[in-house]
Amino acid sequence: MKAVQFFKHGSADVLQYGDAPDPIPAENEILVRVHATSVNRVDTLIRGGYPGLVLSLPHILGGDIAGTVEKAGSGVSDFKPGDRIVSWPLIACNNCEQCARGRSYICNNWQFFGMHRNGSYAQLVAIPAQSTIHLPDEVSFEDAAALPTAGIVPMHGFSDVGNLQPGETFFMWGGSSGLGTIAIQIAKHIGATVIATAGTTEKMEVVKNMGADFVFNHYGDDVQAEVMKATDGRGVDLIIDFVGPLTFGKSFAMLKKGGRMMLCGIITGRETTLPLHLTYLHHKSILGLYLGTKKNLEALVDLVAQKKVKPVIYKSFPLAHAADAQLLMESGRHYGKILMMP
Repeated sequence: MKAVQFFKHGSADVLQYGDAPDPIPAENEILVRVHATSVNRVDTLIRGGYPGLVLSLPHILGGDIAGTVEKAGSGVSDFKPGDRIVSWPLIACNNCEQCARGRSYICNNWQFFGMHRNGSYAQLVAIPAQSTIHLPDEVSFEDAAALPTAGIVPMHGFSDVGNLQPGETFFMWGGSSGLGTIAIQIAKHIGATVIATAGTTEKMEVVKNMGADFVFNHYGDDVQAEVMKATDGRGVDLIIDFVGPLTFGKSFAMLKKGGRMMLCGIITGRETTLPLHLTYLHHKSILGLYLGTKKNLEALVDLVAQKKVKPVIYKSFPLAHAADAQLLMESGRHYGKILMMP
């Protein structure tokens, strides 16, 4: 098969397109022909050398897999050749305490496609059947490829972690991102008021088109002041923050009493300060949010099939141009998702 591999860590130019061995599905796995995948920021971090992660090189990146079943391994009965599928990006062990409690999304021995094992920057990939769902005909491979990593984060956040309710106010930085464009649509579907930011006039227009009620420029506007004005000084109920230390203080300050902030990224660093007394005086909650459940993905695919959510695709690249796709991701010029077609 053809695949994009890297044989050493470094910048985008370490990515090499060429021949790689076809994966062989093990017991309870399926071999999938990839029709579309997407670029996620974590791909660039892994390529550069993710802290604490030791890879067996060469390595194939990619956590989002949409395609058709090529072959079913032994023990697989739910999938057959030709079936359209999309993958949950995690692999759970099914043996640890968390899995026994039905919390496989935080499995103690979890693996992530493209991180702990080879991923979707390839024509073929082997996937455990338990990490796979059937893709309805109403959802294109392109739209499906935008969902597993970026899409299940807000789906999980709203339904299982932050418990967003109709009539509440939701805020996020970077509303034009792949995660943001999906989060805004889901929040509006739930019935929340949505406030988001973007960095350019073009991206602000994208966010408005997603249904956001208020959109501010995080470079030119005093976002904290504008958000408090938009909420009549009360603040917001729920925040997703994937930026990190650069925005943490403002995010925390914008929470109303009883508000919840979900953290799911460290783009600007790994440490920050927290006014502890305000967590209890104002009953504010800080919640960790990482990916989501297989049921979250199934529910999100259903929303897309019903045309209640539509992934935003900025640009698609041939797999051979993976380096260009990652450079675009790192530049920040895009909005929505960047796809690749093997």
